[in-house]
Amino acid sequence: MTAKKSNKARTAQPNQRTQTTVAVDPQSPTPPPSSIRRPMPWFGWVGLGIIIVNHVALWAGVHPANVTFTAFIWTGYILLLDGWIWARGHKSYFKDEKLQWPMLALFSILIWVMFEAFNFPLKAWWYEHRPLNFGERELLYAWAYATIIPAMLRTRSLFNTFDLFHHTHPRWKIQFTPFLLSVCFVLGIAFTFIPLLMDYPASNPNPFIVFMWLGLIFLIEPINYRLGAPSVFHDLERGKISFLLQLLAAGLVCGLLWESLNQQVVWHDGFIWRYNINHIYHICIGGSGVNCIGGYDVKIGQMPILGFLGYPPFIWECFALWELCKWALQGDRLWKSANK
Repeated sequence: MTAKKSNKARTAQPNQRTQTTVAVDPQSPTPPPSSIRRPMPWFGWVGLGIIIVNHVALWAGVHPANVTFTAFIWTGYILLLDGWIWARGHKSYFKDEKLQWPMLALFSILIWVMFEAFNFPLKAWWYEHRPLNFGERELLYAWAYATIIPAMLRTRSLFNTFDLFHHTHPRWKIQFTPFLLSVCFVLGIAFTFIPLLMDYPASNPNPFIVFMWLGLIFLIEPINYRLGAPSVFHDLERGKISFLLQLLAAGLVCGLLWESLNQQVVWHDGFIWRYNINHIYHICIGGSGVNCIGGYDVKIGQMPILGFLGYPPFIWECFALWELCKWALQGDRLWKSANK
């Protein structure tokens, strides 16, 4: 009897160990729209003021509005959205996450610096009319980079406050088995790094750049899923797609805003970015050839119209990277505001 009991105990131990490796099921970050309505906080009005003043200064030719426009305008945008979200009864970065938002800004800089490093071999974008002073230039770079992920995630959070994004949950579900997660991870490595190894001349840019904007999704999402960090994969497994829809829509909206605002600075010979993207992503009307000679290249700002397909996956991979960084640094515990 004693031997049988010990055998049962030994056979139960592997099952126990297996259970401890299963990721916990995190709460979906899509609380239903609140019925609470509050006055717009002061920083929301400040954000709106920053947007208006900078547009007036740019179009009036007030120096240095054409150099600082991007950094200022997106700061105003984040303040306005954060105030609007709070006014609609949801959490504010500046009221409820006072310790977390500086970390988000910091990691926004670091994550975009990583993409800038990816761009060294790709040469898909570059900057013009940069300040000559090193300190001013790097400050503006860091400031603009710090607004990228907060702007996208606040846009997603604003969408979450409306009923529009809370009605679509399909009946089908995806089971993320260990095999499927492994396949995703391997694809993530391949999609992210293989395009960086391909050498293409400037006249014929790398056509596989699209995979770079997909790779980190497949690479990071399986990790977050196994760790129990917030993951789109968790929602998809439960048949919920509200968060994913909000995320993709926010990426596209921010992409349209980035390119439209950048074009305004182009018209005023300011600090801008331009693209060198393979001709397969261009739609040419009435012209011919790789450079659309004699025709119209359909684009918004400097981005070819098909290039906007990269913004929805871009926000997804930025969200995944941010959640991984937050999990690794125990942000949910260490960055909680004192008033919580």
